[in-house]
Amino acid sequence: MASPLGEASIRARVHDRRDALTTGGWAGRLMRFALGLAGVALSAPAMAATADDLCAATVARPAFPPEQALVSAAEQVEQHLRIGDGSSLDQAVRTLDIEANGAGRPTRRSLALYCAAAGETMRRSPDGSQAQAQAFLTTAFRAAGAEAPDLSALAAYRLGLVALAGPGSGTTRGSSDEASLPRGGGEVTAAELAAAERSEIDSCGDLSDRNLARTTNAYLSMIALQCAAARALRNGDATLSSLAGLRLARFWLTLSRSPAEDREAMRKAGIEAALRTMPAAGAITAPALRGEVMGRLLAVVIELGGTEAGAVERGIAAMRESQQPDSDALAFAAEIEARLAFAQGEPARAITLAEQALLLESRRPLPARVPGLYLLLAAADPVNRERYSAAALAALETLRPLLPRLDPLTEESTFALYMRDVFEQAADVALAGGDPARIEAAQIIVEASRQAELQNAVGSECLPPRDALKPQDLAAGEIVLYPLLLPDRIELLILSGDQPGGARTFRRLAPDRSANRDAVGRLVEAMVLSTTYGDDEAWRAPARRLYQLLIAPIEDQLGAGSVIAIIPDGPLRALPFAALVDADGRFLAERTRVVVAPALAYLQPGEIRGRRPARIVAASLQHRVRLPAGSFAALASTAAEADIAAANGAPGEHLANFKRADLVQAMGSGDVDILHLATHASFDGRSDRAFIVANGELIRLRELRDIIGGNHKRGESLDLLVLSACETAVGDDEASMGLAGAAVQAGAVSALASLWQVDDSGTGELMRRFYAAYGSGRSRSDALRDAQLAMIRGGGAQARPHIWAAFTLLGAWR
Repeated sequence: MASPLGEASIRARVHDRRDALTTGGWAGRLMRFALGLAGVALSAPAMAATADDLCAATVARPAFPPEQALVSAAEQVEQHLRIGDGSSLDQAVRTLDIEANGAGRPTRRSLALYCAAAGETMRRSPDGSQAQAQAFLTTAFRAAGAEAPDLSALAAYRLGLVALAGPGSGTTRGSSDEASLPRGGGEVTAAELAAAERSEIDSCGDLSDRNLARTTNAYLSMIALQCAAARALRNGDATLSSLAGLRLARFWLTLSRSPAEDREAMRKAGIEAALRTMPAAGAITAPALRGEVMGRLLAVVIELGGTEAGAVERGIAAMRESQQPDSDALAFAAEIEARLAFAQGEPARAITLAEQALLLESRRPLPARVPGLYLLLAAADPVNRERYSAAALAALETLRPLLPRLDPLTEESTFALYMRDVFEQAADVALAGGDPARIEAAQIIVEASRQAELQNAVGSECLPPRDALKPQDLAAGEIVLYPLLLPDRIELLILSGDQPGGARTFRRLAPDRSANRDAVGRLVEAMVLSTTYGDDEAWRAPARRLYQLLIAPIEDQLGAGSVIAIIPDGPLRALPFAALVDADGRFLAERTRVVVAPALAYLQPGEIRGRRPARIVAASLQHRVRLPAGSFAALASTAAEADIAAANGAPGEHLANFKRADLVQAMGSGDVDILHLATHASFDGRSDRAFIVANGELIRLRELRDIIGGNHKRGESLDLLVLSACETAVGDDEASMGLAGAAVQAGAVSALASLWQVDDSGTGELMRRFYAAYGSGRSRSDALRDAQLAMIRGGGAQARPHIWAAFTLLGAWR
């Protein structure tokens, strides 16, 4: 299919990789070299061959493991992967290192078998990385070739999953270092997206020949999944073909929900991908999996509006065939039939079928689709919408603790699959009435949604408990703003410290139906892309419009000393609020202070430090660093920036070109108030892969959290974590949630972090001004605003929002 698709701004991301300096890898080789120099006799011991050596080496290896050892290791790793728990993944990583005894080069099939297992291990293990996974799986695919279609199809499928995980991943600071970008190129063109519909020869050929290091994530996922589906089907593997086709159809569905102008073409592509996969799904031998995959495909077709095809009815019939009376597939088939009836304009029949599906689904051990069925009943029976929406929310609250973070079949976020629509409709229903009790109920629902999304993104076990902000905590001029982006309007809920003490409850402003979620998403994307690169003025128009929608309704409250604390929704997480422009051409930063938080539970006023001395540890990296995670450019101004931070401490300490041990020692020598990190970092939505770059090593976010949390007195927290190193994926709200989650997980009261890549000189200047203001007794938010205003009023290149608006304050503002 040739789809007339316009450009979709799905950007390539930098991916982290595990540190491969194990004793069996480079460290072991260096030790043997040192022993040889010292005159210690070495009896030519066998060297360990790591997966990096075998599947990603850029030079030929002089020795290989025995063929059988390679095959045996691959088989053992696949067994560990099938179990899939944490200890099994750890064992899989250890199993990958094999003794190399000088054997000849293995066969292509053996190498493909091993590298396919190694790539999947790197994809799934917290100790692995997406960049390693891509490299290993590419080697596996190309080694297998057309001669081993079973292995090449498996490698292509896994490679497609790696690429799908790309949006929302990591970053580098400062000057762009092209060598560090696993997939450059930035945007997906119409030709690239249309190529997803090409034949197996074209898609697999492109996967074989194309320079994947310069291929966008979206395009790579398209050709990889298309190749996997076609090649697996030709090889007789209906299960793998169906899973690849389902994941491709689901991705088209996700793209069709984006605020792009070409969603109609994406919708058609998704329908065709799902329908094309249904014959393979019908050939899956396992009845339960056959019914589940068929149901998922049919759900995609119906959601995208493809109800005219008789294939939907045939698919429902296939789901009902050869099933036990109480099977899960029967519950799903009844749901699909109910959704089809509703889409075809038969609400009464849809209600009857949905009630049948609800009865069958409730008998399952994990009835995950019960909330969605209640939403279907609410849509088909609008008279009882409120009752059904309440039932959906109640069912979800029961199920939430039982749902995994990712769907086992498609690896999509369970928040997106099962939770978001339930929370949204419940809030929408609550807002149908204007009395204070219903507005309070809506705010509680929205807050539950924000917290659930954050927990789903980073794991509830990673989030330290916090006492949520209370209305009485707000002083005069302090405003909490909840924007809700709905399909048909924008809602604003506000809580103000100017309200009388007894009446401090959330208020609902008049809904704005001149825009909706899609419109806001397009505005944010346009503003962020322009502001990020700082080479045009295209950001001005969307900045004005977004101010009109989000800030103008409350601008009369923005007096001297005011602050807006924003709980952003969806794409607004990537928005530099301080750079919004009012009707007079003034930036929001010129009118008020701004702070954001992922949820109200992680927003507190904090305490103004005043002139009390602060102990500051500043860690910087200047060297160019090459790691398995990638190549990270030298940073010219981080030392000066860290010197500025340390000079404001009492005492202050600068760890230049720091290592993990340096940070541990500094943080362990006494209570630290401010930790300033001036280095590269990655804070994506998957917290177990988030890291900062030290000199020759990575420090995972979980390690950083332990370093910070283990060195404070009971009940105390780090006052401020400065992440001048980080950026999120441009315009990616999931990546922005990852950044906010990182700040929360680190255990700091507040964090100052960058939303996009900023040049070193601009960062240094903003930090100099921030610390000067903070050290003089200003609050956190005052200090940031003072620094921003000074740069705006100073004119020149540093007055552009590209420089000063990149930094945002998260958490406490006082």
